[in-house]
Amino acid sequence: MNKLIAGLVLVCSMVSLHLSAPAPAKAEPLLADDVKVQVNDELVQFPDAEPFVDENSKLQVPVRTMTDKLGYSIDWQKTGEQIKLTIAGKKKTIALTTGDSTAVVDGNKVSLGTQARILNGRVYIPFRFISETMGIRVQWDPDNRIAILNEDGQYHAPAWYAPKYDKIVEAKATAYTGAASENGGRAAVDYFGNPLRIGTISVDPNVIPLGSLVYIEGYSYDGLPQGGMMARALDTGGSIKGNRIDIFVPGTQKKASEFGIQNVKIYVLKK
Repeated sequence: MNKLIAGLVLVCSMVSLHLSAPAPAKAEPLLADDVKVQVNDELVQFPDAEPFVDENSKLQVPVRTMTDKLGYSIDWQKTGEQIKLTIAGKKKTIALTTGDSTAVVDGNKVSLGTQARILNGRVYIPFRFISETMGIRVQWDPDNRIAILNEDGQYHAPAWYAPKYDKIVEAKATAYTGAASENGGRAAVDYFGNPLRIGTISVDPNVIPLGSLVYIEGYSYDGLPQGGMMARALDTGGSIKGNRIDIFVPGTQKKASEFGIQNVKIYVLKK
């Protein structure tokens, strides 16, 4: 991944609020999609917005996701083309406006070191500023590229151990079961004749070669490991073409239909 991001992560991080507002005319953001954030011992999932490094070399992440994870309340109001935010934590209250490089913490003006901003309808605010203001110790794990917020005051091991991978595939995911109607009339077996199990996925071999070991994250489903899982590309399907996968789930077809269509990130691991 881009080596520039690794050096910038130490400087800061950020958070997003889903709002309909125009993005400011800024330099093109540098995506930092391999950087992860952890609160205590749980990874934070960013389902619809990617972290990015701004022109001030600050890593920014979506605000709504982070405040929800930390249990903070957030209020907002639109002022012209900008958004004014009030974030109430357990000990302090922060007020800031997108496009402004300062914030007010318990009545005192402080510098953000960059600007809170709107990007693609989401509001971002420096995570490093949030953590330091709220008195949360941050660990940076360079090997696994993860910022760990010790919100409970304890040290935590990284919940993600970065494997070496050949590529990352952004894909649409659905779920399937062992029902014969979903397996070409066959018993509950994969392409190679092995019994279907959690960790089996169906792929387009032109995108993810059969037999590949992968790590999948971004999904949400009761019955699969939370946060992400290791899986093996052992199956194919007539409708699985391009950046699309089918994840085997145990249980009924009715239950599996609750999975719907989800956006996932797939790390194709090195052999």
